[in-house]
Amino acid sequence: MKPLISIWSQPTKTLQYLLEKKSVGYGFLIFLLSSISTGSIAMATAGIFGGMPLAFIIIVSIIMTYGGSLIGWVINTAMYTWVGKWLGGTGKFSDMIHITPAPAIVAIWLAPMNFLLIAVYGSRLFEMPTVNLGITNLPLGIYFLQNLITIGVGIFGTVIACKGIGLVHGFSAWRGLGVVAIIIAIFFVIVFLIALVFGAIIFSIIASLS
Repeated sequence: MKPLISIWSQPTKTLQYLLEKKSVGYGFLIFLLSSISTGSIAMATAGIFGGMPLAFIIIVSIIMTYGGSLIGWVINTAMYTWVGKWLGGTGKFSDMIHITPAPAIVAIWLAPMNFLLIAVYGSRLFEMPTVNLGITNLPLGIYFLQNLITIGVGIFGTVIACKGIGLVHGFSAWRGLGVVAIIIAIFFVIVFLIALVFGAIIFSIIASLS
């Protein structure tokens, strides 16, 4: 079985194959390929690399994306295992870590589109947008098509994640979706509380100076 291809037509069998046949090292490879695919334009429109050589921007973006992916790999695996047990799952971290990279497989297939954008528009992708309401330097039609494809792949990746969580924990993909929803809610609450604390600190500083 070739996971990079079979993930599209046989997701459940591919996940089972990853769990039973592939080592943790395969996850490092998947995240590397995914980071090359998506990280290559991760800094598009950010404007922080304006004027720098295109090759430098792409390399730094890929390295940053890969580092973030590896950190996220551990965090997501722990969260999938922990929250899944809240919902009656029996999965182990040592099994879940084989499954967590699976959604990144589909992102690898974004490479042709992303590389084509870089080849056509070059360093313009990474400059601060000055047209199209400051959203993008791409033509709006291409920008929306790119985002539509990326969102579609992301949704399918979420389906893969739900199936994988269910496989490891021994319950349905729908309950796996519940795990994902709970994790998103937890992170939303954490971000909200952090923003609230920083807002209170800034407000108190401003009040003390006035």
